[in-house]
Amino acid sequence: MSAFKNAIADPFGCARFIKAQKTHSGYTFDDPLPFFRREFELDGEVENARIFVQSPGFASYYINGKPITEDIFISATSDYKKILWYDEYDVTPLLKKGKNVICAIAGNGFFNEPFRTAWEYHEAYWRDAPQILVSLWVNGDNTLVSDKSWRVSREFSYITYSHLRSGEFVDMRKYDESWLALGFEDSTWMNAIEREPEEITATLRPIICPPVREVEILDPVEIRKTNEGYLIDFARTISGYMGITFTAPEGRELEFYYTEDIYPDGKIKMNGLHKEFNYPDRQPFHINKAIASGKRDTFKPLFCYHGFRYVLITGLDEAPRAEDIKAYFIHNDIERRSEFKCGNPVIQYIYDAGIQSTYSNMFWSLTDCPTREKLGWMNDAQASIEQTFINFDIMPFYNKWFEDIKADMCEDGALHAVVPSHTWGRDWGPVCDLMLYELPYRAYLYTGDRTMLVGAIEYFDRYLDFLEGYIKENKNFILADWMGWGNSPLIPREFVRDIIFLKALRITALAYKLDGRDTKTIEEKLEGYKRIFASKYLDENGRCTVDEQTAVALMIMFGIYTDKDMISKQMAQTVERSNVTLTSGMLGVQYLYDALGESGRGDLAYKLITESDPGYKTWYQHGADTLWECWDGADRDSHNHHMFSNVIGWFFKTMLGIEPCEDAPGFERIILRPQFIADAGYVWAKMQTVRGEIELGWEYKDGVFEYTVIIPNGVEAFYNGETLKTGKNTFIIKK
Repeated sequence: MSAFKNAIADPFGCARFIKAQKTHSGYTFDDPLPFFRREFELDGEVENARIFVQSPGFASYYINGKPITEDIFISATSDYKKILWYDEYDVTPLLKKGKNVICAIAGNGFFNEPFRTAWEYHEAYWRDAPQILVSLWVNGDNTLVSDKSWRVSREFSYITYSHLRSGEFVDMRKYDESWLALGFEDSTWMNAIEREPEEITATLRPIICPPVREVEILDPVEIRKTNEGYLIDFARTISGYMGITFTAPEGRELEFYYTEDIYPDGKIKMNGLHKEFNYPDRQPFHINKAIASGKRDTFKPLFCYHGFRYVLITGLDEAPRAEDIKAYFIHNDIERRSEFKCGNPVIQYIYDAGIQSTYSNMFWSLTDCPTREKLGWMNDAQASIEQTFINFDIMPFYNKWFEDIKADMCEDGALHAVVPSHTWGRDWGPVCDLMLYELPYRAYLYTGDRTMLVGAIEYFDRYLDFLEGYIKENKNFILADWMGWGNSPLIPREFVRDIIFLKALRITALAYKLDGRDTKTIEEKLEGYKRIFASKYLDENGRCTVDEQTAVALMIMFGIYTDKDMISKQMAQTVERSNVTLTSGMLGVQYLYDALGESGRGDLAYKLITESDPGYKTWYQHGADTLWECWDGADRDSHNHHMFSNVIGWFFKTMLGIEPCEDAPGFERIILRPQFIADAGYVWAKMQTVRGEIELGWEYKDGVFEYTVIIPNGVEAFYNGETLKTGKNTFIIKK
């Protein structure tokens, strides 16, 4: 594959983006997706055939009636004016000597979102009609490209409305697969419209990220008759959609309402996700519709997905059969890297729910939720980034997203809160922008590969200049310790702005050092700003002047203190004063548990994690199987967020005692520092690292902890001053 791919300097050649309309349709519920087709003939036997495709609003492709791939939502999201990620597939088995036909359905995605939302994608500067770019290479020759010779029709389309955020409507009376076959009469179709080459300002780049797929298929666990219709329960909260086979009278409209939650009587519960602030025009939200043909119909959406556990079906005269219904869990197809077990059910819930929520938000970037927005919010991502490196084979996914992040940077060094962006989201602040630094830093720490970190230096420098300008002018940003409880809003925005600037400086200094550059100037700047910060936020006794969980935790983890014992006591006091209740938001919890561990109070962190109400325990007692957006979120906002998942890192680093060292990254050397907690009973994990599998755990029994660590060859490991041998190591620790 690689040899063929590298042999093609310009895979698209003279191919043109083609579409069915000169411009988009504005907003209407009658907006059919375009169907494209092109028949062609091959003279000889097909020995090697590859197709290159790009579709900014997603597309599905078929050759001789068969899909070219099991991948879905092709192609990857991006700022479509800067990067266009394209896909390559081996289609040798699908082609034959003689006549062939290639077909495609183009979607809208974020490329053509017509209704108003708070994020203003209806005004995106790239917005255009659905379109595709295709180039087929057979036996080394560029045999076919997309151009105006292709035939296209919207009138033939059975998909009458389709949008990523809101849903998909189909008219099964128009469903006809004959268009996918050779010999279909397309004389009533029109010729495709070519986009002019000068319109395309983005760079075409091969996708470097695992595809989105239907990774798991779920059966319904209950079909329940309610006053509104038939409620389908799939027992798990996922990202994806439902497929159904049904029979209904011709012309009958069926509606499918997706939701994460229900009321006791079975009525769907949206928790304000569709509130007017986000969707001012009250457009369709999480609804699919199908008009029945009167025959046995099968419907599964192509270009929309939802966050849901339940689907309410209206329009059926009788209950659907369980065997005719499936739910499809869709996300980027990324492998797991860890396993984890704990004797405390709340801890185990957090881990399992964190995995589920992270997978639910892998959609070409790490999104905030699969419901309301589906956007790559960088504040959410940087809040949970460490656990993603522990749990997933995440680098290929992040390699793609980091290119989007770098491309997003404005001329003055500013970044947008969500990436990809269409320029919406400026000035949300360094709590989002820190992802520029956190991602390459964690990549270096967990893999030992400095490429991403060193390669980002020019972007680091540009952003530092931008942020320093805001500090000097004392300008503020929108976000600080977002989505906390209690005292979280008391964390000053300038505190957050300035301390994140210090972290950005420190990571930049590390990148300079790894690249062999002179670090004197940047280290002097870092120390100077640290002194200014300390003079403002440390009193004469060495206590943080912002006496809140988030602020004190940040001071400890960023090493800004004069008396470790004093600030460690303050850390514990902020937790005890709250009656061991989480008051931190998404910024604070990224550091809070580690700060308690650094203070020698792993026991207090454990109590905070397992007993705070509201907190993780609240979600667990509510029966959640994913993490929520709000600590008190039973009746509001998303029930499938990942931003509070970084506590999983604490399970590994503090409970089990394992984390990579900055001066020997990629687990070349580890210093094990577990904090044993009898109430947990036991804890065990297995991690796949770049140096092999590490397994470790401990169990409490009869006043004794038995701590076992299995180390692969090539890892230098220490515990309590003792060097561990390769293989199994066991230690007995009295309580």
